[in-house]
Amino acid sequence: MSKIRYVRSREIRSNPAILWKENETIITSNGKPKAIVIRIENDIESTLAAFRQVKAMRAVEKMRLISKQKGLDKISDEEIDKVIDEEQGEGSC
Repeated sequence: MSKIRYVRSREIRSNPAILWKENETIITSNGKPKAIVIRIENDIESTLAAFRQVKAMRAVEKMRLISKQKGLDKISDEEIDKVIDEEQGEGSC
């Protein structure tokens, strides 16, 4: 596994090449992580697609956890359909 480099945003202004010295670079501002720079080889589209897929998977997992914490994972399909019908009825006015 490669080393992750942390770089202050101020350093990038004077030396932008610092971003591609490692495969992964975390950009910080005031000591807090703000962005991730990942080196890509050739296929930009597949790299972006993979990144977006992981981002979507994490969002779904977060929704599942919140749902479970609120007890919404125990709602029946009939209750869900009822809420959907009610919401769709309100929007059609």
